[in-house]
Amino acid sequence: ANLPVPTIAAIDGTALGGGLELALACDIRVAASSAKMGLVETKLAIIPGAGGTQRLPRTIGVSLAKELIFSARIIDGEEAKSIGLISHVVEQNDAGDAAYRRALALAREFLPQ
Repeated sequence: ANLPVPTIAAIDGTALGGGLELALACDIRVAASSAKMGLVETKLAIIPGAGGTQRLPRTIGVSLAKELIFSARIIDGEEAKSIGLISHVVEQNDAGDAAYRRALALAREFLPQ
């Protein structure tokens, strides 16, 4: 979160708990439509401990963040895009790196600036 350069999270698979919290610390998030995301710590009777309870509400709003945290719901890339959790959603390719490729294209777009 404190890096002095833009950061892009590419989520091609699963980002649960700390994985999503790491992605939330990035400036931009890209995910495959088949990716799975969620703050699932409440299933273990604990709360997200790496900033998720602060960053998720700032990203998607307090009410929806509470719903996702309290329910420990896992969402896919399409739903994540629809609620504003990620900036870009892409269809997964055979290599399994569609989000990575989109993130790399974004980074290349940023470079000249």
